[in-house]
Amino acid sequence: MKRILSAITFLVLALSSCESLFFNPDEYLFRADNGLKFKYSDFQLYDSSTHIFYFKKSHPEFKTDKFTGFSILAEGEEVYKGNFYEPYSSSMPFGPFIGSFIPLMQDYAFQIGFLTIDNQPDDPRNDPRLISALDQHNILHSGLALSMDTVEINGTLLKFAFTITNKDQTSLMIMDPDKMGINLFHYFTNGLLIYNPEHTNVFINGIELERPTPWNEWKAEWLSEIKTGESRHFFFNYTMKSALAPGAYKTIFQFPGLSHQVSKDQLFQGNSRIFLGDITGSKNIVIE
Repeated sequence: MKRILSAITFLVLALSSCESLFFNPDEYLFRADNGLKFKYSDFQLYDSSTHIFYFKKSHPEFKTDKFTGFSILAEGEEVYKGNFYEPYSSSMPFGPFIGSFIPLMQDYAFQIGFLTIDNQPDDPRNDPRLISALDQHNILHSGLALSMDTVEINGTLLKFAFTITNKDQTSLMIMDPDKMGINLFHYFTNGLLIYNPEHTNVFINGIELERPTPWNEWKAEWLSEIKTGESRHFFFNYTMKSALAPGAYKTIFQFPGLSHQVSKDQLFQGNSRIFLGDITGSKNIVIE
């Protein structure tokens, strides 16, 4: 009996040593405070323009398990920490966070947001150490870039032009306001916003929104393919209720993508990926 117990003990120790031997902390990209961990190999891609991580398969436990904090790792080193933000929280999130209050993504993806006051602390989500590690693991994607080309105001007439460029190595399917119509497109975005030096929003476009029915619907005819390196130019005309006073202003625009509407098996349309999330641009203007 003693020999049998000794053999079992030896086998358990051997297996434990073997597990330790093959454990590599550098393999991990995401770690939650409840013990939930994901390796680089669990992820299909990371879009650095939207800060969205895409899993290779669905992970419902990521949505259902409870945790309050998480860390993003690069080659075993913690790059940054963040919080999991619940809707009933008594305070706003500060720094990196994953929000659970809106169904932003289905359970194959999650987006890391970032809130700060007066630009402090610096946004760590695309830290060079992380970008380098993601690139080495072949899951780094660059997504879209937004250029605020012109914001021209003449009395109560506002002309806005912007450019969307595909920086990704994959063709992307983007929401096309020319196909959707300006009313439906503005259901997914606030459009152009204008702020004065006191950070007060002084312009809301007032466009009548067209709501999709049902609310979680999307249609392929809303989208246009934009290949790697290609750009698309768009123009909006807004009518302002009243002319702005002379002075300096900051304009902000958020270009939207789809989100919770797109299931895992819909994400790729042929060789093109549907762009999820959103990107934001800004431009300072002066009215004389």
